[in-house]
Amino acid sequence: MNTLLLLALLVQAPDPALVESAVVEGSEVRLLALRSKAQLRLDSGEDAARERYLLAYLNWRVSQTMGKDRKKQKTRLLKEAQGQLESLLKANAADAEAHALRGTVIGERINGALKGMFLGPKAGKALDRAHELAPDNPRVALQRGISMFFTPKSFGGGVSKAEAELRRALTLFGDENPETPWPNWGRVDALAWLGQTLLKQDRPAEARKLYEKALSIEPNHTWIRDVLLPAADLEGG
Repeated sequence: MNTLLLLALLVQAPDPALVESAVVEGSEVRLLALRSKAQLRLDSGEDAARERYLLAYLNWRVSQTMGKDRKKQKTRLLKEAQGQLESLLKANAADAEAHALRGTVIGERINGALKGMFLGPKAGKALDRAHELAPDNPRVALQRGISMFFTPKSFGGGVSKAEAELRRALTLFGDENPETPWPNWGRVDALAWLGQTLLKQDRPAEARKLYEKALSIEPNHTWIRDVLLPAADLEGG
């Protein structure tokens, strides 16, 4: 038995609950440790489809902890995530979750008008394909709503469309069994992003209620508690 396979057998797959706990805390250190575990198991050939998605997800979540001063590192992580998802889709082109996350990571690589012209249509095409395959998947609706939030109205996006799609995502999350096998992330994200669409429309009181609801589910969610909620309070005077 080779050393890599032996190590993989000794290292358990990252627990989705621990992954989401690290996301909630916004802990780059914990997310990187979990990413290393997922990478090791993928290298050994363990449950490749699940590990590819998980590794892409962790790359994306790690990138979200990075500020503008770490643009190169962020881009590298997003490109790695995109590559993992594209490898997954070569094996299973009907994986809606992979199409949706691919659209998200491509969209997050946009940091200027030129990249927007090139990457925006690619991201949109991936998200549209995810919607075709699984229109009632709550994570597909969530990621489409986030994309609409950032897409100008003239290109088919805008906050009104984003609000409608994010409300639909919340309804779909309500219909999804919380015990659904992973990936089952996104419930709190939907509340956070819907709140941002409302804040963008000068509705801070409504946004605040959504953030409070999110914190009732995940009281230690650092982004919502320390960034979004204070922003809503500031807008509301």
